[in-house]
Amino acid sequence: MTNANKKLVGQNALSQEECLQDHYRLLLRYCLFLTKNEWDGCDLAQETMAKTIKHYAHGSVISQSLLKKIAYNKWIDVVRSRQKEIVQDVLNEEVHHHDLEKALIITDTLLTHTTPKQAVIFFLTEAFNYQSAEIADMLGTTEGAVKAALHRSRKRLNKKEAPNIELMDSFWSEEEKQLLPPLFLESLQEEDPGVLIDALPTIFQLNVTTYALPTHTPNNAFKCAA
Repeated sequence: MTNANKKLVGQNALSQEECLQDHYRLLLRYCLFLTKNEWDGCDLAQETMAKTIKHYAHGSVISQSLLKKIAYNKWIDVVRSRQKEIVQDVLNEEVHHHDLEKALIITDTLLTHTTPKQAVIFFLTEAFNYQSAEIADMLGTTEGAVKAALHRSRKRLNKKEAPNIELMDSFWSEEEKQLLPPLFLESLQEEDPGVLIDALPTIFQLNVTTYALPTHTPNNAFKCAA
């Protein structure tokens, strides 16, 4: 190999390394946005980049869309794993066991009886006593719209006939179905609505301003049984 060729190979290797560094920087930003947690975000970005490089040896085929897709799928796996752990912890918990069991049933029922935003509105109202005006600020909508959604949710949950599962399922994206239930459960377990609220802008792609979380006393169980 001539000196010129060696120099060209060295330049190409350097260029590829710089490209990967740029990809990693943007990927890390996305992972932090997705996880809302610096520790999880860094781990997710590193694991995603390592997996991508392993399976796509040629850096030229690596793109941000590919990295984001891999990161998103890995995060879904993490969320599913944590959901199973949370459910198991709740089922093993003796204190407030029956209240939490009832809450788990209703949380699952929300997926087949309400739309995603109706589920969030119902959950924050019944589990953490949030007011309609507060929820409206979080979701970037009106207090009237929140009250109407809450009314429809309660009406559907109290109906004795089976819901139109196919119709309700059409309102839920795959991301919402995977992310919202474990967030509901974790909020209940931690007695902290912030677990769910912090994720709302990401899930619903909301452009809302930062606000201070009001203090609310969590209910041991939902007020409305399905």
